[in-house]
Amino acid sequence: MEKFKEKLSQLRAEVEAANARADEAEAKVKKLEEEHIQKEHETSSLESRVTLLQEQLDKAESDFKEASENFREADLRAEQFEKKANNLQQELDNMESKHEEMCSKYQAAKAEMDELERQLEGV
Repeated sequence: MEKFKEKLSQLRAEVEAANARADEAEAKVKKLEEEHIQKEHETSSLESRVTLLQEQLDKAESDFKEASENFREADLRAEQFEKKANNLQQELDNMESKHEEMCSKYQAAKAEMDELERQLEGV
């Protein structure tokens, strides 16, 4: 009977130890499950952030492409206006040169007419 009591006591101790290990394992599992849920939330949050950043990147790339195209168009127009301005400046220079030439001819013709008029008055 004494052996039976010892065996029973030993089995109770083993059961208590097993229960303690089971409780410890359950607590560990619960903690790991909570950590897993937290990591899933973090992952979900990061995936949302990645999606948002990707959309922002796509928009920035689109805006950059549009700005680059606008810049190229503006640069082309500026080049065309510069050529037109150069042509107009050259045309203005030519007209000023012709104007000076015509003024010189006018002055020469006027001087010649004045001289002729004086000669005719003397006749």
